[in-house]
Amino acid sequence: MWDDEVALAKLTRLALWGTAALMLWAGVVMLSRLDSFDLREIKIVGAHHVTTEQAKLVVQQRLTGNFFSTDLEATRAAFIKLPWVRDASVRRQWPDGLVVTLEEHKPLARWNDDALLNSYGEVFKAASDLSLPHLSGPAGSEHEVAQAWMDYEKILAPLKSKPVAVTLNDRRSWWVTLDNGMSIALGREQAAERLARWVKLYPTTMASLGVAVGGVDLRYPKGFAVRLLATKPGDKAQAVQGQGKSV
Repeated sequence: MWDDEVALAKLTRLALWGTAALMLWAGVVMLSRLDSFDLREIKIVGAHHVTTEQAKLVVQQRLTGNFFSTDLEATRAAFIKLPWVRDASVRRQWPDGLVVTLEEHKPLARWNDDALLNSYGEVFKAASDLSLPHLSGPAGSEHEVAQAWMDYEKILAPLKSKPVAVTLNDRRSWWVTLDNGMSIALGREQAAERLARWVKLYPTTMASLGVAVGGVDLRYPKGFAVRLLATKPGDKAQAVQGQGKSV
């Protein structure tokens, strides 16, 4: 091999290229450690509920390295842990910055006693003073209950009433509370159909009662029960059976 000039030439070129690559790598490492590449600007995009203080805390406690060495995925993971953040993306911005784009949860309703439900039907925990409907149900029923709430809202539109609470209990029985305080028991089967029939019958039944109604039970095969509110101090609520078409 040592007598082969062609082989020696190839080996020499390979060694030179290897040395050049090593020097280039060493130069990049040295440059990356210069103070001029320290991160000086973290730009947060899409923050509405995430506060400046929360973002600063993530930067101070979780962000390490400089422009070249900081771990973008670890930074993303740190921001996702914030209460209102559903997703995040992080990119470098030359020469000394990062841009963090946040996708925040869009709250649809309150869920059970201690959480919120977003527009994707996902549960998350965060503090909020927004006026939101209250949805309740067993674990795993979030999408079903959210869809029912939207369906009931459309069904009740002719009455100019809105459902402010929808509950699916452990026995899979549905309950609705309207914005006027009236509660409606829908039962376990054909809940939406029962509500739609009641809305259709409302002008000829409920509208003619002339007294405030506290609740309606639609679980009867023919008709429905109405719980009247007390009209004056000392009066007791009554129960009456709605007659007519099957509901």
